[in-house]
Amino acid sequence: MQMDKAWFSDQIRDREAAMYALAMSYMKQEDDALDCMQQSILKAYEHLGSLRDPEKFRPWLYGILINCCKDELRRKKRAGVPEEQTDECPAPEAPVSTETKQVLWNAVDRLGEPYRTVLILFYYEDLPTADIAAATDTRPATVRKQLERARELLKAELEKEGFDETE
Repeated sequence: MQMDKAWFSDQIRDREAAMYALAMSYMKQEDDALDCMQQSILKAYEHLGSLRDPEKFRPWLYGILINCCKDELRRKKRAGVPEEQTDECPAPEAPVSTETKQVLWNAVDRLGEPYRTVLILFYYEDLPTADIAAATDTRPATVRKQLERARELLKAELEKEGFDETE
C-alpha cells in the first residue's frame, strides 16, 4: 500500500470528528483543540515516512494528537495561562442526537486522565487495547486496568447524576 498525499488526506478526513472529540477532551476550548489538531496533522504528515505499518495509522495519529495536546497544556501552564473551563464539552460529531448520549458524553468528559482518553479511544473509536497502548505509550495490561477503573468512575459519575441505565 502506498502512503501518498491522497491516502493521507483520506485517512485524516475519515478521522476528523474523532480527532476533534479527543482534542476537545483535553483542551476544552475549540480554538485550542483545532490548533492541536492542525499541529498533529502537520506533524503526522511530516513524519509519515516513519510509519511502517499503514494499518497502525489510527493509533499512531491519535498518539501524536495526545502528545500535542499535552505539550500545549504544559506550555500554557508554564506561561501561567489560566485553564479555561466550560460547563460542557461538546459531544463528538458522530450521530449524537439523544439526551442520553449527551449525558453520557458529559460524564466521560468529566473523568480525569487517563480514564477519559482510554474510554474515548475504546468505545467511541473502537480501538483495541493494543492500539490504545501504542497511542498512549503504555502497556496493554495498563490500558485494560485503566478501562476497568474508568468504567467504575463513569458508573459512579452517572449514578451521582441520577442517570438510569434503562433510559
